[in-house]
Amino acid sequence: MSTHIFGILRVGAADVALDAHVLREVVRLERLPPPRPRAPAWSRGTLSLRGQPLPLVDLASLLQLDHEIPAAPTVDTDDEAPVNQHQGEGRDGSQASFVAVVAHRGARFGLCVTQIVDVIEVRPNQQHAVSQGNGSALALTPSLIDHPSLAHPAYRLDLDALFALEEMVAVTPSAAQPGHQSPEASTSPTVTSDATPTLITARRWLIVESGGQALALDTAIVGEVANCPEIEPPPIELDAYLGNVTLRGARLPLFDPGELIGRAPQRARPSYMVVLDGPEGRLALALEHVTALSANGTLSPAGPGQAAAVAGLVVGPSGRDALALDHRVLLSALNLSALARLHARLDGAQAGSAAAEHHPRRRFALVRFSCAGDYTTLLDQLDAVDAAPTDYLASGGDPRFVGVWRRHGRSVALVDLRRLLGRDASRPPQHVLIADSGQGLIGFLTDAVQRIDYIEAAEESLVVRWRGDIDPAAPAIERAKRLIALGSGERHQVMAMICLQGLAIDLAASSAAPANAAEPL
Repeated sequence: MSTHIFGILRVGAADVALDAHVLREVVRLERLPPPRPRAPAWSRGTLSLRGQPLPLVDLASLLQLDHEIPAAPTVDTDDEAPVNQHQGEGRDGSQASFVAVVAHRGARFGLCVTQIVDVIEVRPNQQHAVSQGNGSALALTPSLIDHPSLAHPAYRLDLDALFALEEMVAVTPSAAQPGHQSPEASTSPTVTSDATPTLITARRWLIVESGGQALALDTAIVGEVANCPEIEPPPIELDAYLGNVTLRGARLPLFDPGELIGRAPQRARPSYMVVLDGPEGRLALALEHVTALSANGTLSPAGPGQAAAVAGLVVGPSGRDALALDHRVLLSALNLSALARLHARLDGAQAGSAAAEHHPRRRFALVRFSCAGDYTTLLDQLDAVDAAPTDYLASGGDPRFVGVWRRHGRSVALVDLRRLLGRDASRPPQHVLIADSGQGLIGFLTDAVQRIDYIEAAEESLVVRWRGDIDPAAPAIERAKRLIALGSGERHQVMAMICLQGLAIDLAASSAAPANAAEPL
């Protein structure tokens, strides 16, 4: 039995269903533009969206639905005006909540709606024809959709009937002229949103690659990094939507991050994915490579012509610039939250079952690196991870320190971690793990950083055992060794860990190198 995907739009107190493949994005508005002169009440003027005109249709007026949503009994008012007078839109008001951008017959227009409710899969037996008294079907809403996830049936909107209206207006997007900036890449859209801040202040960034472009993600929203499993074909035709993936029994929508910001889409099958913990649910971004480097949070301007979700530039490994993504803009302006909410609902039963087991879960961020052997450390203990420097001032004091390196205006005392471990240090190191000792920065040179893992597991599954020597007189490297176990079942892992922050504190306490490192080179 074939099914169809519909987007459910709330219009006042009623729900309207629309073919999901025509929905392009949803934008939130402060106020609606003034109506068109000599136009019907449902034609609400034209909005400028990223430099392109977008005619608006007031669905509430067109379908003669009540604009206002009944007030909740707990809300207090000072007069007899309707409680939601300033939340909805009166017959002659100018406020609205959202505009759903629709592409149909090669043209675009916007539907003024109260909110986006859901995206649902509908079987033929869940659609019911609606006819007039003479037996003819209603033109604009020819059928009702009765679905278990809906509180009441939704009216299906027929776009062909909408286009047949005499006063209907749509705009065909113009092609970008040579030498001119594409309107879709404009950084100054007229539409404003509560979720589009002007600045972000991430302390750490996860550097990844998509379509050959280095991208930086705020680690605060990164829930997990995993190998990309088999991708299910997308049920909805949306830009940059690659389909769905299953991670530990949960289905997540997968997107191409480069294509989301107007960059070249990935040509090869993604090897990795990063899971973002969005406000409406989790979603995944497909990646070609996880550079596994955390840079400092300093942002520089990205230049003209970048998408609104590009917050600026972050210096990545070896001085390469990465486009820093503002995830709040990404999740709001590009309407990824609707699919995240849908999948969160589908996985709600599993989440409820897990919660019933009373096992609190936690996100563990681990840096896996090789140092003539495989080791792990906690990302939270590091100030940054970077490419190993080749130009630094060698030091001749404490033999544990090999030199001092100037990085982003701060001095870093360098330690070859391989020598501390008694391992082969003949090959040039590829990466440096930087920790703050409290007296200065100490960088630990390693063979290579393999990846950064974000692992969600039950808190009680973490077991830590001393692997080295707990004797206070033992060498600092021995006191920093741990053996940890994390996860359960198929996700159970045992790892050799080195607490680099504790090691940095011990080294600083027994050496003057960090104090000397504070002197400019």
